[in-house]
Amino acid sequence: MKPRLSLSIGTKIFGVASSMLVLLLGVTYLSYVRIRQVNQELTDIAEYLTPITENLAEINIHVLEQEIHFERVLRYYEIDPVDASRISQEIAAFESRGELVDEDIAQAMTLADAAAENAYRVENLLEIARIRPLLTVLEEDHQKLHEYGLQILALYEAGDTETAQLLSEQLVVFEDDFDARLQAILFEVTEFIEAAAQQVAAHERSTLTLSWWLAGIASVVGMAFASVVTTGLVRPVRRLVTQTQAVEHGDLDVELPVYSGDEVGKLTDSFNLMVRDLKEKERLKATFGQYVDPRIVETLLTQQTQPQGGQRQMMTLFFSDIAGFSGISELLTPSGLVTLTNQYLTLASAPIQAHRGVVNQFLGDAVSAFWGPPFVDPSAHAKLACYAALEQFDQLTKLRRELPELLGIRKGLPDINIRVGLASGEVVAGNIGSEQSKSYTVMGAAVHQAEQLEEMNKRYGTRILLTAKTRDLAGDAFETREIDTLDFTTQDPSEPIYELLGVTGDTDDVQLKLRDRFQIAIAAYRDRRWSEAKTKFLACLELVPTDGPSAYYLAQVQAMIDPLSQDVISHKT
Repeated sequence: MKPRLSLSIGTKIFGVASSMLVLLLGVTYLSYVRIRQVNQELTDIAEYLTPITENLAEINIHVLEQEIHFERVLRYYEIDPVDASRISQEIAAFESRGELVDEDIAQAMTLADAAAENAYRVENLLEIARIRPLLTVLEEDHQKLHEYGLQILALYEAGDTETAQLLSEQLVVFEDDFDARLQAILFEVTEFIEAAAQQVAAHERSTLTLSWWLAGIASVVGMAFASVVTTGLVRPVRRLVTQTQAVEHGDLDVELPVYSGDEVGKLTDSFNLMVRDLKEKERLKATFGQYVDPRIVETLLTQQTQPQGGQRQMMTLFFSDIAGFSGISELLTPSGLVTLTNQYLTLASAPIQAHRGVVNQFLGDAVSAFWGPPFVDPSAHAKLACYAALEQFDQLTKLRRELPELLGIRKGLPDINIRVGLASGEVVAGNIGSEQSKSYTVMGAAVHQAEQLEEMNKRYGTRILLTAKTRDLAGDAFETREIDTLDFTTQDPSEPIYELLGVTGDTDDVQLKLRDRFQIAIAAYRDRRWSEAKTKFLACLELVPTDGPSAYYLAQVQAMIDPLSQDVISHKT
């Protein structure tokens, strides 16, 4: 068996959640690093390179303006008369634009110095390193250009026009060189900014792509890990559910392996223990069910304490016996007698149990059983008992067919008949016996009445006798005929007893016709109209020659008519 893992379910779930969180944090951190890199690259462009470009553009504009003002001064000197005020204004503008150019160059140099200290990308540092000396050269050239211009203006002021014009031509060449150098620096920085921006955009796209890949990898890894852990949790639970359903359907030959020490593993241990306990209880029920009704065994096994006392409740009692069993036992060997008895009791018990009755006990060849709460509904016990009593004779037919094989003989087979008594009434049901040995049984007048009725079948030649109470409780589901009135005790008044003929709608018409004739005959008998009674009972026997009650009452009538036959009647009864 695999070693058990001692991690709890809570720990496993926390591990899954923590792992997913760690993966999420990892993805977030990597994305943050890449985005921060892109932001820093954008900062280099936005805070350093772009402002330098703007300053270079401003320098270019102010230099051009300065050149324009210088050209105007030269033209004003060529106009006669010379307008000194305008010349003064233009010179002032020329000086002002020169100062602005100096300021712009100074700002560009300051930005270049700051970029050299703070730029993120190495490429930016290299570019700044190239631009910074060019700005210094540009600053020096501008000073020279400015001073050269002032020198030419001084010559014009002194009247040395020829020298001033020669120097102006040289100044134009110098200005063109200065403008070309400035434009070259501006174009270089602009192109570098465009390249840097494109690279930033590429880094941004790669960052997004990397983020998606990392998120996908993290999701796959997380889902795989979560799937492994979840499967480890769900699979044993599903096995538990499947095996629980199997136990629910009666399969107790199950046992689950325990792979972990978590709550599921403990639950699996408990499940295996429960199944073993159920299996042991079933074994006990199967063992003791051979001696005590399984439902009683189950009730006793499920009770936490020893049941005390009994309960008084309405029940229907059943008592049956094999007619002439003593004579039959003399014909058989001991082993044959035991075999016959066991098979009969097995067959006799089947209808009782099939109709939810409780076999109380076996007394030799006799069977005692009862129906009542809590085993059956209070309104159904009499009806179920009647069904079981009628089916006893189907079982008797089956037993007769089995006798040759059962006893190993073909001739001299015993003639087996049974008698059944049914009685309903209040009885006490409970565990009765000594402190060391008890049995679940019933006590009361109805128990003795059922035994008496079973015995009374011998007198009347009937198969099943039942009390009026049982007949009333069974209702219209069965056909019966009144046989006699009987004093069960000296204290109780006489009450009718009935023969159970069959199920309503399924009883032989001959039996029903016999019942009707018998009722007329018994009425004449009770009115002491002996001749009429004799005629009526003879009519019953003509219809069914083997009818026991008619033969019994005919003998009684004959005794009333011919008292000399009383000895014969007494002997028969």
